Amino acid sequence: MPGTRRRQPYEKVNFQQEVYLQVSIFLWTLFLMIILLAAFFFQMPVAASAVITAVLLSSTLVLRIKFKDFYKFRDRGQRTWCATCALYASLCLTGGCIYVYNQSAEMTWDYALVFLFGFLFFTYMAYRSLSPTMVVGNKRTSIR
Repeated sequence: MPGTRRRQPYEKVNFQQEVYLQVSIFLWTLFLMIILLAAFFFQMPVAASAVITAVLLSSTLVLRIKFKDFYKFRDRGQRTWCATCALYASLCLTGGCIYVYNQSAEMTWDYALVFLFGFLFFTYMAYRSLSPTMVVGNKRTSIR
């Protein structure tokens, strides 16, 4: 029939599997970043911080490559990538604040909790700022 478009059938997705993937990616990244912040707090050797940073960056890259369709075409994947970007922005900001603070004073448990709260708050605010432009919903691909 002229003028009608062929639509790709909606692919049935296991939503529990998507939720599990989304949660596991987010929690893994958050866990590594909190360990990195703890390394700053306990003033671990630079080599330990470098190893944690390398694991964090490489795992993010591997997950991005392995689940590229999930990140690109699915709403949950776009939200996960947005949250990951927000975590990295927050880590950079919080890490900079910790570095500046450590130049003038010794880190205490009270300030460590303040910086942890700041990290989580910055993450939330960055996610709320980035999500309107990064999350566009489920995308369909053309039939090839």
